Amino acid sequence: MTPKTTLYLPLSEQSAETLAAYEARPADILAQWSVHEIACASVIQNAASFAGQSLRLDKTEKALAELISIGLQVDASKGSGEFATLMAARFNRESFKAGLGDLQRIPARLLNPEQIDDGGYVLPSGEWNFHYKIQLSEKLNPFTEDFSTREGKTFTLTSQQARTFRVFQTEPDESMDVQALAGTGKTFMIERMVDSLSRYRPLLLAYTQVQLQALMSRIGAERVVGMTFGQLATECLERDQTKPNRRGGKRAWSTYQMTPSVVAERLALGPVGTMAPWQVAQTCNRMVMRFCFGKDPEIDKRHIPALDTNFSDLDKLALVQYAQRFWQQTIEPTDQKLELPLRGYHRIKHLALAHDAFIDPSYTHIIIDESHDLTWPMCSFLDRCPQPVITLGDACQRLDGNLSKRSPATRNREVVHSIRAGRQIEGVINTLIDQNPVVNVGHLEGSRERDTKVVFYDSAEIPTEPTTILCNSEWGLFEWFQRLGNAGAKFSLLPGADKAFRLFVLDCVELFNNKVRPSHSALFKYTSWSSLRKDMAKDDSAFIRIERMLKKGYKSTDFEASLQWLDSTGKAPLKLGRVSDARNAEVNTVMLAPDLLSSIEPGDKQGAARALAAIYTGGTRARYKLIVPGEVRDWASDLAAIANRF
Repeated sequence: MTPKTTLYLPLSEQSAETLAAYEARPADILAQWSVHEIACASVIQNAASFAGQSLRLDKTEKALAELISIGLQVDASKGSGEFATLMAARFNRESFKAGLGDLQRIPARLLNPEQIDDGGYVLPSGEWNFHYKIQLSEKLNPFTEDFSTREGKTFTLTSQQARTFRVFQTEPDESMDVQALAGTGKTFMIERMVDSLSRYRPLLLAYTQVQLQALMSRIGAERVVGMTFGQLATECLERDQTKPNRRGGKRAWSTYQMTPSVVAERLALGPVGTMAPWQVAQTCNRMVMRFCFGKDPEIDKRHIPALDTNFSDLDKLALVQYAQRFWQQTIEPTDQKLELPLRGYHRIKHLALAHDAFIDPSYTHIIIDESHDLTWPMCSFLDRCPQPVITLGDACQRLDGNLSKRSPATRNREVVHSIRAGRQIEGVINTLIDQNPVVNVGHLEGSRERDTKVVFYDSAEIPTEPTTILCNSEWGLFEWFQRLGNAGAKFSLLPGADKAFRLFVLDCVELFNNKVRPSHSALFKYTSWSSLRKDMAKDDSAFIRIERMLKKGYKSTDFEASLQWLDSTGKAPLKLGRVSDARNAEVNTVMLAPDLLSSIEPGDKQGAARALAAIYTGGTRARYKLIVPGEVRDWASDLAAIANRF
């Protein structure tokens, strides 16, 4: 892969920040600098001059070379330091700071002190070396390993990617699990694997339709078949025409819902202890969900969620029997009139338990992107498939904290060298990796090709530059939506965040003010604000702030007023969403909202993994700038300590 040409400026970040500081006197600082550093400062200050022009990099470099030449001549004829005096008189701090923020659009980078000491950017005469940008780009280029396909197509990989790819190439009929950290090129590796399997028929799998579409758009739908995990489960289960009760029909629609009271009526659920039938239906639904995401082959008392009610052994037995009925009538109803909702997780668990289900044998290889989203049941099914299964994922991005693992017999490889973000993010990201109680992977190695500035904040202010603001939940989304609206800041919602968001807000208002039962899927089970508060207030700081806003009289009309600032075209400089909405994105500047620093109960390792995964996933979306809460590293350490209690 040919490296992208970048203009490298022989000025360190520390020197640039010193000059940009308000307490600094430009004349005093520039007097200590070389001609080359002073010329860089002037070029940065005037970076906007070539904005929007073609050949911006070439024009910027030519201006740098001319300034260096002038500086050398001035100091030679009028004495050392004269060039510094002249440029100090022309220095504009605000323009300089703006230019620093615009370097990646040239594209240009500052050098680190070691690179400056290595030299090479000027000729022996002191004049600028126009070949330097190519020479250093080639030196920093991580893509050093050359490969070719049987069809003669050539490509290059990083050394870590190459080690993994050679194992795959040598033994294409063996399964493999690749732990590839964020930004290390998982999708690029999948493309190369598909290239090498041109004589075969691989099947690509992804967790969501959005992930699958992004993957297929890179690889080409005409080259390979792709499915979500749920689609695969449906195809495998419904292949047997002698079992029509496995067909989902409208029950499998994502919009299809049923109230707990109707579920209780159709399944003939009776009261259990102090719980009414509709509450029993809610509890059974939660039991079935826990069962579907776990390893257990059948539902038992371990799947009963923590409730305020004290159950007798007889009550627990009744709940287990009702949950078993709920499960069986969901996956293979004996009466089609029951019409219980059928979700993807039901299908996947059913697939794992149904030993007559199998993947079409015409597929020769199974390749899975973002495999950290695999559930235990899906892993169980894949491990018994006769086809080789190649999984590529990042355990640190498992947002629910419930990390599943492949069979111990599966070959394991790691890729930790990022090609997306620079080394500056290592301090934050590797702290999150170290503190995760359920993940054991190597440290992220940032790219030498790119700079990613990390900015810590004490108070979360609305960004003044184009930024993607990422929150933890709908509550954080609600809070920032209103905050941006109140400030009159034009913004747009990320794809995924805009789905049913209006319904969520209006449901909150109606539940709080009028006790109207919500229909939004995240609120559907709550019949009162107090029951919602019981679940949310202990670990979601944004919920507390939203509740405070509602108590002050927030109405649906306030929300509608804020909608005028929402840009539906997606072109607004500020974008807002949850981490889960941005998990497959690459963004120039990311700001992580304070609600991501959530709290957990002592001993809750899964909760800690969930919280750390959210920060990690959001933070690793950034290419050039990451804005994070100042206490993030202390928070991560404290979180791990709490998780390891008891």
